[in-house]
Amino acid sequence: MDMFGKVGLVEIPVLIAPDQKEWLDRMIKEGKIAIPPGGTLEKGSLYSMFIRMLLHNAMEEQKRQEALEAEDEDDE
Repeated sequence: MDMFGKVGLVEIPVLIAPDQKEWLDRMIKEGKIAIPPGGTLEKGSLYSMFIRMLLHNAMEEQKRQEALEAEDEDDE
């Protein structure tokens, strides 16, 4: 996954709970959501990067689980 602009993106509306928005804002303020080295990004871009990374991690985990299931089927 390319987090830095080489992959075309689509825009989707995202609704989150107020406490989730507050948490994201706090993580950004405290510098706990990574910003590319030497760069600065708007808060909206940081939200986007964080959500894209969550999706990327979920997709990778799904692939890992599918590979483990395939190995289990081969063992039977």
